[in-house]
Amino acid sequence: MTEYAKPLPVADAESRSFWEGCREHRLLAQRCRQCGHWRWPPRGVCPDCYAWEADWQPLTGRGKIHTYVVAHRAFHPGFTGEVPYVIAHVTLDGTEDRVTIVSNLVGCPWEDVQVGMPVEVFFEPATEEVTLPKFRPV
Repeated sequence: MTEYAKPLPVADAESRSFWEGCREHRLLAQRCRQCGHWRWPPRGVCPDCYAWEADWQPLTGRGKIHTYVVAHRAFHPGFTGEVPYVIAHVTLDGTEDRVTIVSNLVGCPWEDVQVGMPVEVFFEPATEEVTLPKFRPV
């Protein structure tokens, strides 16, 4: 694997299971054991009922673009060869609109991207330890 030249996420105690799932090509989110609400971003306590207990549940990996931005300038040297590129907020199906992941949208000219566009996740290995969830049109 070649050296990855872009910034990488750093897993912490609350997000580690999410990143481990991505490495296994599974998209996961926390769900409160007490009230059943989705917790996103991952955190130690439920913002709805204040319970601590949660389980990591698999998501379908399908959703819709909630909003997006087109980057015409690279904010980091690692992205220089990719401009323009799309950064999208994807609201995932089956989560009552509570899980919205920010990631890249690929496989579609930026001029064709639309709010509400259906998308699906795919996983891009960045390093031996980190796999990134990205999205493409369905």
